Amino acid sequence: MNMDLELLQSLPLFRKISTQGLETMMDCFCGELISLKKGERLWGEKDKAVCLIGGEVENLKKGHLAPMPRKDSPSSVKEDSVVLVMENHMLLYPCYGCCFFHAQLLENMREDGIDFKGLES
Repeated sequence: MNMDLELLQSLPLFRKISTQGLETMMDCFCGELISLKKGERLWGEKDKAVCLIGGEVENLKKGHLAPMPRKDSPSSVKEDSVVLVMENHMLLYPCYGCCFFHAQLLENMREDGIDFKGLES
């Protein structure tokens, strides 16, 4: 996987998760870092979650997961930014493996007040 795991580990969302665990999760969740330029619009499929890694995007808070903005109401990119996009279903529902690092991520999300229902819709 070609992803800056140290950058992700610096976010509170991924606290207490090892580099190896994070790498496994990003593969499992189809994690993808996307670079956006100032003035672009962010929107995508409803079954995706997005996390602002750096920069400024309307309606997104750095290091917090949110539902992917829809085509009919995209978010404006206020400055050059990087976002992490992941599959909702894989993120919210642990697989048969019930990996420790996935359980830790869900606990981090609960502690941070992430709206699970908002991510499901």
